[in-house]
Amino acid sequence: MRIAPVFFVILRMASRYLLIICAIFSGFICFSQTDNREIDTLLQQAKSYSRSNQDSAIYFSELAYNKAVLSEDVFLKAATGYYYSFYLISNQQMEKAQKLLDYNIANFDALSESLKGNTAFNQAAIFDLKEEFDLALEWYFQSKAYYEEANNTQGLARALLQIGVIYEKLNKIELADHFFDLSLATSGYSKENTERDIPRGANREEFITASKRMLAEIESSDNDKLKSIVYYNLGSQYQEDGYYENAVENLTNSIRLKKKTGYVSQLDKLYTKLGLSYLGLDNFDTAISHFNTAIDLTSKRQEQAKLYSLLSKTYEEKGDFKQALNFANQFKFISDSIATFAENEKIAEITAKYETEKQAKEIIELKQINQEQDLLIATNENKMWRWSIAALLATLIAVWLGRRFMQSQKRIKQVEYEKEEISRKVEQLALILNNKSKVYLENLKFIKSDGNYLEFVTDEKTIIDRNKLKDILEELPPNFVKVHRSYIINKNFISAVNSASVTLQENIQIPLSRIFKNNLA
Repeated sequence: MRIAPVFFVILRMASRYLLIICAIFSGFICFSQTDNREIDTLLQQAKSYSRSNQDSAIYFSELAYNKAVLSEDVFLKAATGYYYSFYLISNQQMEKAQKLLDYNIANFDALSESLKGNTAFNQAAIFDLKEEFDLALEWYFQSKAYYEEANNTQGLARALLQIGVIYEKLNKIELADHFFDLSLATSGYSKENTERDIPRGANREEFITASKRMLAEIESSDNDKLKSIVYYNLGSQYQEDGYYENAVENLTNSIRLKKKTGYVSQLDKLYTKLGLSYLGLDNFDTAISHFNTAIDLTSKRQEQAKLYSLLSKTYEEKGDFKQALNFANQFKFISDSIATFAENEKIAEITAKYETEKQAKEIIELKQINQEQDLLIATNENKMWRWSIAALLATLIAVWLGRRFMQSQKRIKQVEYEKEEISRKVEQLALILNNKSKVYLENLKFIKSDGNYLEFVTDEKTIIDRNKLKDILEELPPNFVKVHRSYIINKNFISAVNSASVTLQENIQIPLSRIFKNNLA
């Protein structure tokens, strides 16, 4: 475990499912710009309930938001919408929260830098809870930039913390440590003043001691939400170490407090860990009950697959092999569907890539059509000036018209030049390989087959891709021909041909088979 104060360590370990604990109310700075006391009072009431009753927090923040909507003040609506979305996210009501954030994002120009940072942070929190970590990182970095612009150190510290948490989930430990250090420094902590709390390399006993000390410190407070997190961390540690009775006690307390406050975030994982603890105690029926509860609560297919596997294992240990087989089959089915979904996502990604390229080509073609129309107009104008010159006898007028004629000719040449340039861009096609590399066909000299892999050779580089000559040849234009069972060449680079080989520019020798000679005709 890294060096950190007790409170900071607990928050960091809890932040995988509780994004709103770390300095969540920094956004009240941006809201202070309004004098609407009634709305401010409602938000303060929501804040007072946030630690003990999430339903009440949502209720009062919704009242504040509805009053802001009636005011038709964009900033006021966005500010109250941020708080309302904030409590909705904490209660897993993602769709309603997303609609509020969509309004803020659509009206970013009307928001302060702090409110932009808060909006981006909440958007990142939604993606984080959905385990879409690439999008979560993108939005956390945006919130970081806005907080820096606003000089909002509290918001900046929590954004840096969450970036570190995501990198830790992705097992990028050095990056995670870097952002944890930045967050500590930004929030006013340092490594020197935290060594007293938890030393570097703290073991499970030190962690449990620190957690118990924190529980004692907050026992008399009404912050049931934070208590539930500490109980969760203690229960998780006991469960991982095999102290199942202690795990059951702490995890049960965490569930009780979550239900009391209405804070249901990650409740499915709590029931999973509680089920694992009862499984460790050989209390199979109770373990099965908690696993089924977790299945009902979770919306993540990966988590469902894991729970079906645990149910299969539990029934097997219980001796009920029929049910064990049933859940094993369900695990296999959902695992296969997850794999299919991942494959469909890959296909969708490839389709989107080609659709983007297609749209880019259509834009170029549209520009080409516009240039042709411009050329037609210029040509008609040219004809008009010719007839005018023939009709006019005055020398001065003829000279003047002649100048216009020359300008028109120059314009035609410019349009034709632009048309040729656009045509060249249209023809500059690229081949997208399975490894997502891009090879421009005009630079590709030859392709060599080596087993299940192909080498794509240009003057600048050689790219290796898992593919087949037959499949690639179907995607290539006519200037690419097969001259050997292992080679495809670009005829544009041929410098010489004899009975046994083809010489490409820069003196590259390619073997030539008799059965493929006609391809060079």
